[in-house]
Amino acid sequence: MLLDRDTAICILKKLESVQPFPVHIMDREGIVIASSVPQRVGQLNAAAVQYLQRSCSPGRIPAAEADAAPSSIACVTLRHRIAGAIELENLPASDSACLELAKTVAELMLEREDRNSKQKESGSSLGNTLSVLVGVHPQDPGQLIKDLQHLGVDLSIPRTSLLLQLSKTDTIDLPSGNRRLVLDKKQYLYSVEQFLNQLPNYFYQKQDLILTDTSEQNAIVLSVNRRKEPESNAMYLFDLCRSLADIAKKDYCLVLHAVVGIQCCDLSDYERQYEQLTLRLSSGKLLYPERNVFLGNSIVLGNFIAHTSRKVLQNIVSFVYGRLLASKMDQILLETLKTYFECDLNLTVTAQKLYTHRNTLQHRFKKIEELTGFSVHTTDGLLTLRLAFLCYSRLQAAEEDAP
Repeated sequence: MLLDRDTAICILKKLESVQPFPVHIMDREGIVIASSVPQRVGQLNAAAVQYLQRSCSPGRIPAAEADAAPSSIACVTLRHRIAGAIELENLPASDSACLELAKTVAELMLEREDRNSKQKESGSSLGNTLSVLVGVHPQDPGQLIKDLQHLGVDLSIPRTSLLLQLSKTDTIDLPSGNRRLVLDKKQYLYSVEQFLNQLPNYFYQKQDLILTDTSEQNAIVLSVNRRKEPESNAMYLFDLCRSLADIAKKDYCLVLHAVVGIQCCDLSDYERQYEQLTLRLSSGKLLYPERNVFLGNSIVLGNFIAHTSRKVLQNIVSFVYGRLLASKMDQILLETLKTYFECDLNLTVTAQKLYTHRNTLQHRFKKIEELTGFSVHTTDGLLTLRLAFLCYSRLQAAEEDAP
């Protein structure tokens, strides 16, 4: 990183506040780019040129020549490379410590700027790559995979996709009642930026990926799974998004809508996630205009479960699965149903995942029908078993989160 004018001005202001001598800061060519004497900016500092010319190509400082440098001029280096020079005008030889202090301050500030610049560049690269990941894939994903590996993104780690969308709020709740709240465009965008900057505090695991877009006032989050079971994990993220909606409203005067998407386990799962989440969020707003957070993988059943009282959920589970849960085969039968639903009712795949035979599955389905009165082979029975299983999963997730 070269010593540019903006960085030099920051260094100048800092040095003027900690020492009494006029300061001149030069680039590698010896041209003054910041100075306590504004008229000097843009001029060639002959003494600095001579000093910089003593450095060996391509920019290292020979120890012997460094000892012969003027007592009022010092090199500013970054990673042992010359970035420019600094001069303290009228510096007495007895005050050489001031020059050493100025050099140290300048190099520390330059190092900080260099680090920030690299972080921004890295963040921009990751953002661009994630945009491709959740968008339409190129025909040859090889380069995308290489870019992800270079940025340290491990696609083998299961993640659940989320879309967070922010908008303005017209009113704010106060103890005395609602009042009209007016945010101009600048205030609104500032609140959006501040909220999006806080997301890493809530999605803090190492492989959590966050893609924010202030211009669109939204964020895509690829959250490393917090729960082992996909449905329990989805409900955990659902509750987290509801908490974020409260924070957005109370602390930032913003309305947050969010949708929890699918679990992504390989590259193909991420394809077109932004488009799919946007569609599911629109569907959720249409079906439930009074709500802010939605389960995108089951926009009707899932959101019915998420917004139903605990008592009603318990009644449904008791009515459908009461006898099954009291049997000795409860865990085997529930695991069979869970896997069957996850495999989209494919008997062959379900049998493979459970390491059992198709005939064994049919025997289990018959046992489920005997204990519940509902069959997976009829439309009404299948829907009832699925609805009750979602209620059961919701209650189990709530128990896991209980202190």
